[in-house]
Amino acid sequence: MNALTRICSLALVAAASTAAMAETPPPYTAPPKPIVKTTCADYVAMNETFKPKFIYFATGHGKHGAKEAVIDEVGIETIQPELDEFCKVNLSKSAYDQVIASSIKSEQAAHKAHAKKK
Repeated sequence: MNALTRICSLALVAAASTAAMAETPPPYTAPPKPIVKTTCADYVAMNETFKPKFIYFATGHGKHGAKEAVIDEVGIETIQPELDEFCKVNLSKSAYDQVIASSIKSEQAAHKAHAKKK
């Protein structure tokens, strides 16, 4: 009887430790949004190191994923403060649309400055 009690207790300990060591599945996370659907609330919640990357990819995003524009570090540094200010006030607006608008505005200003030099 003593052996039977020990075997049962060992079996219970083994079952409990196996259950404790079993991996729990990761919680469900929604698939990432397309970049064109990024809201200002999403942008404000981004890590500070990711925000310039978002601007870079948003300006280069074109139809069917084709790269349409190239932006340099100076362009990102110009757009980011504008986007930060805009998104703090307009959380429900599109951050993507604002990046595109700022990019077009800065591109036009650069063309005007270049034309004046000639």
